[in-house]
Amino acid sequence: MTRILLFLVFSTAAALLAAWFADHPGRVLVEWMGVEIETSFALLFLAVLLLVLLGVVAFEIVHGFVTLPRRLRERRARKRLERGYQALTTGLVAAAAGDLANARYYARQAARLLDGERAGLLLLTAQTAQLEGNDEEALRRFRAMLKEPETHLLGLRGLLAHAMKDGDLDRALELAREAYRRSPSTPWVLTTLFDLLTRAERWEEALAHLGELVDAKLLTPSDARRKRAIMLSMMARAAERAERLGEAFELARRAFRTAPGFAPLAVHAAKLATRLGRDRLARRILERAWRAEPHPDLARAYAALVPDEPPLARAKRLERLRSLRPYDALSYLVLGEAYLVAGEFREARHLLGRARELGPTVRLYQLLADLELLETGDEARAQEWLEKALDAPLDRAWMCRETGEILPEWKPFGGNGGFDAVHWVEPPRVSRLPAELRPTRYLVGERPSPAREMVPREAAAPPVAASSKEESRLPAKGESPGGRAPAADAA
Repeated sequence: MTRILLFLVFSTAAALLAAWFADHPGRVLVEWMGVEIETSFALLFLAVLLLVLLGVVAFEIVHGFVTLPRRLRERRARKRLERGYQALTTGLVAAAAGDLANARYYARQAARLLDGERAGLLLLTAQTAQLEGNDEEALRRFRAMLKEPETHLLGLRGLLAHAMKDGDLDRALELAREAYRRSPSTPWVLTTLFDLLTRAERWEEALAHLGELVDAKLLTPSDARRKRAIMLSMMARAAERAERLGEAFELARRAFRTAPGFAPLAVHAAKLATRLGRDRLARRILERAWRAEPHPDLARAYAALVPDEPPLARAKRLERLRSLRPYDALSYLVLGEAYLVAGEFREARHLLGRARELGPTVRLYQLLADLELLETGDEARAQEWLEKALDAPLDRAWMCRETGEILPEWKPFGGNGGFDAVHWVEPPRVSRLPAELRPTRYLVGERPSPAREMVPREAAAPPVAASSKEESRLPAKGESPGGRAPAADAA
């Protein structure tokens, strides 16, 4: 529409101009070398315009012939550059896919076509050398990238990856710090630096970068709080090893306050408080942690607050945990176990029945089998409880997310060295169970389990994971169970 309007405007203007020249032709007299030319102004104007146009055309023709060789050279160079970039792109894709033959071929093509184009070529040749297993050539290429501003960070990343592959964590940390100084907001730089700082146990420096990970949305605030608490706890352990108990306790208490629902931190803070003679504070720490999130480790630590305590007195003291979380199955399971160890079978049956209503697990049915044998000696009934354990939900346990292994206790690092990789979860039916784990150990007492050698009939339930079958076995008669948490030992 706009073009039509412009055309109409210019057409109208040209028509009006022509009409004006027609009404006012004027006269022009040109005398040159004895020749006089007389014509109208309009005709002279058209003649001059035509001469100008012819001059322009003639100039363009001459200019075209003069510049033709240069333009042909530029066109060939452009085509060569396009083919070179195409070879470079294809080569990078092949290298990323692990296609060594194509990566090598296109690297040669790109090197021949691109000449001085260094950045992409250095990356492709470095990746090709890595695929070939030529680490020396790859390192040489990555070092060459450091000389170019646009590839400096990429070169650092290549050298850092190579240092981590060789296990040279000190060199890797040095490179990560240099990458951070150059590009502090790059996600891979932040995550790699934090990972290396935690592996090197540089807790203060790692804490300083934790907020940046949250700002970059690489960590959620809840995950950041948990990691902050773990790092404070590790600092407390270092101070404890150095016999600086006061400093260790303050750090451990800060860790506990940062993540009050994380049981290992509460247990550690309570142990330090006990070593400092602050038994009441240790009890309050464990009670606050239980109120936040019940855990077998907390029950074990709470039971151990009073050494050499009679079993019935310990059971009555553990009533406090049930009052803090009256609708949690673990509160009743722990208390039922305590009364079972104390020989109060009627109260134990009532409490374990309540736990079964709130949430039955493998361990609950094992305890019911123990109760049946200890109170009535009915092996058939105990066998029925063990068979129910085969299909019951598994007790939560410490599981490494890196390896899938079930661990007997919490650790700050996973099986592959990752920080904060061990979490308290309900494991899958098929999971790795360490050989040192033995299920069905009492939390709060030393009473032997008479049903240890009983194994549920295989025909009574479909096959399950080896870890679940192992869990269904109870301690042998006369065997003295340890104090490990059953939920942490179950797979």
